[in-house]
Amino acid sequence: MNRLTVGTTIRVPEEAYRFGEGPLTLLITEVLSVGPFQGAEWAEVRGHEVHPDGTLRARQSYAFVRVDRARQVEVRAL
Repeated sequence: MNRLTVGTTIRVPEEAYRFGEGPLTLLITEVLSVGPFQGAEWAEVRGHEVHPDGTLRARQSYAFVRVDRARQVEVRAL
């Protein structure tokens, strides 16, 4: 995935994002910035975390994700 866009749901492994534990699944609501960091392209994003059952966390989260490790996923609510 070369670009992170509003409305896209991504999954990022724990070692490829900052600030959280475990893999992150996030519905992007805002892309704050994209640029180089430690030899790779990283993005500051906001969005709603997606629970395993497909529902969204009500409060928005902030994440700093490594762009080349973010994978677009399709999430279906139960």
